[in-house]
Amino acid sequence: FIPAILTFFYLRSFRKDDEVYHKDCQELLFSGFGICALVMLFGLVLRLPWVFLGLGKNNLMIENLFMCFVINALCEETAKFLAARKYIYKDTGKTSRLDVYAYITIAALSFALLEDVIYAISSNAGQIIVRGVLMGHVPEALIMAHFYSKAVEEKKTVYKVLAFLLPILLHGTYNFLLKDSLPEWTAMVELALVAVETICT
Repeated sequence: FIPAILTFFYLRSFRKDDEVYHKDCQELLFSGFGICALVMLFGLVLRLPWVFLGLGKNNLMIENLFMCFVINALCEETAKFLAARKYIYKDTGKTSRLDVYAYITIAALSFALLEDVIYAISSNAGQIIVRGVLMGHVPEALIMAHFYSKAVEEKKTVYKVLAFLLPILLHGTYNFLLKDSLPEWTAMVELALVAVETICT
């Protein structure tokens, strides 16, 4: 929890004397339950026809790809963005590219902190430390914020596409490489991937 909370305070400090900005950041940080509700709703809407049609019933690989890239990555990244979008467009004349970074990243932190509660209860010390230090949701949020802020500034659709496509691909790959059905070495590849994401962003 500590790296995530420290990151939040850093992002909130971008506008030192702006109480409205500070309040918006705090509201966004506590929107985790709303983001989780959206994730579950989106997942239900997409999962029901998938199960009803039996598309992944006889193929574990297809089922895992769908779960990782659609149910997990697409639903989570979309829900986090929708939570941040409210604040990005609240006052467009005042919102800077740096604000876009802050809002999208805080939305990711909000969701990640709730996930961390589950991991703290059900996981082991090593996984908790790795998750806490690398903060997988944050690099994905920064990538989204980078391209989405460019899209807003330059009014180019291609950046909006990249803002969603890249985080979804990285997020889905992260989840997929940790599947029990894959060889153990994929977990090491995954750790390296998240480390590179964190360092580069």
